[in-house]
Amino acid sequence: MTPPHLKAQHLNDIPWLAHGFFGRKGGISEGEFSSLNITKKELACANSVNENRKRIAVAVGMEAAPVLLTNQKHTNTVIVIDKPFSGDGPIADAMVTKQKNILICMQTADCVPVLFVDPINQIIGGAHAGWRGLATGILQNTIQTMIDLGAKREHIKAAIGPCAWAESYEVGADVVEAFPQFNDLFKQWHAPTKANGMGILKTFSFDLPTAALRTLQVEKLTKVSSSPVNTYTHEEDFFSFRRSTHQGKNHFGGQASVIGMRDI
Repeated sequence: MTPPHLKAQHLNDIPWLAHGFFGRKGGISEGEFSSLNITKKELACANSVNENRKRIAVAVGMEAAPVLLTNQKHTNTVIVIDKPFSGDGPIADAMVTKQKNILICMQTADCVPVLFVDPINQIIGGAHAGWRGLATGILQNTIQTMIDLGAKREHIKAAIGPCAWAESYEVGADVVEAFPQFNDLFKQWHAPTKANGMGILKTFSFDLPTAALRTLQVEKLTKVSSSPVNTYTHEEDFFSFRRSTHQGKNHFGGQASVIGMRDI
């Protein structure tokens, strides 16, 4: 089975570019990792993960390309890839390259995956943006690293992938304080306030994908597509850390967002 995936039209029009936002269908992992899990963690079967990654490469037409993942830790660190690496790579939450025949892969389970391309200078990037990375500049750093590699800001296109939307993304006051520029993207959580033993703990919903979109717009990217689907509310189609936690599950899988350049 070829794993189903979503594409951004303004990236799909570039003939040598391969990309896709994958969900949880089309793989061979079992149980709570069913079925297209791409992260080797907890009790995930490494052999199944390797097969799932191969299927993703085939699905975007780059079956011979290595699928590169970093050790994502919600940092603002970006690395430049000049050759494939083995394993799950260094600690970083974004990758940028001008090398062909490799697939940059972001793994997410509610955080925001963002894919970038400068089609004129043929430079690509991918970023994993949770609220911490977004607050500390992971998207800005990715764009700047692309520019340092030879991209032009006015040529860069970006696509935001599936992630948790505001109605499913509950946060505390610490997140509100981290985004003073986005006050209008917070609303008091729709559930009753919670007691924390010291009084009332007020929580909020946060529109994380719109915060990512605005960040890219502030960076003067003019061709950006917004998140197409809420990972939390589509249980059959996407992994979700928050949903799994709320359901009392001990483990959860990760889905892939990939981008690469074919040598044509």
